[in-house]
This record gives sequence, structure tokens and C-alpha cells, in this order.
Amino acid sequence: MTEFLDKAISAHSAWKTRLRDAIHGKQQVDPATVSKDNLCDLGKWIHGEGGSHNDKSEFQALKARHAEFHTCASKIAQMVKDGKNGDAEKALEATEFTGASTKVIAAIIALKKKI
Repeated sequence: MTEFLDKAISAHSAWKTRLRDAIHGKQQVDPATVSKDNLCDLGKWIHGEGGSHNDKSEFQALKARHAEFHTCASKIAQMVKDGKNGDAEKALEATEFTGASTKVIAAIIALKKKI
């Protein structure tokens, strides 16, 4: 479990690179797919096996922060899709995205300590 959550931290940290690559045309991201919080490995776990921790406030916080992160990331992906790469670059560096990412990582760490 701990190893999985450590990998989830790395995977969510990699989103910034993935979105930056999309801004620079090195990769494509679909806003509709990015917005879904149940498709990445962490999301699949939260909406599946991780549900066994549903009684823990740390799990509930992770679930909420994770959904917020995907909403924020999808906004940036939509900017890229709309050709607003400058706006997407600014949004990627803005407090909203950075904060959402940091909150997911903090929530994963809190849950790791609890379980």
C-alpha cells in the first residue's frame, strides 16, 4: 500500500511536465479525459479498492483534493486545446494548479500516516 501511494505521489507530480509538454506540442491531452478523477491509477484506487478507507477523514480529503486537481488540470488542457498556450503556461505556474497538486500530495501523505 505504501509503495502504491509513493508511486501516486510521483505520478501526480509528473502532471506538470505532462501539461507543459502539451503546451509545447510534445504530447496531447484531452480535457474531457483529464477532468475524470477515476482514470489515473490513484483515481482507480480511490474509486475502487481504496474505498475500504472511506471511513477515514484522510481518505475523504484525498478523494476531494484529487477531484479538484483533475478539474484544475483539465482547465489547463482545455486552454491548450483552444490554442491558448500562453494562458495555459501562466495557469500551470499559478497558485491554483500548484496548490491543487500540493494538496493531493499532502493528502496522500496524511492517508499513508493513518493507514
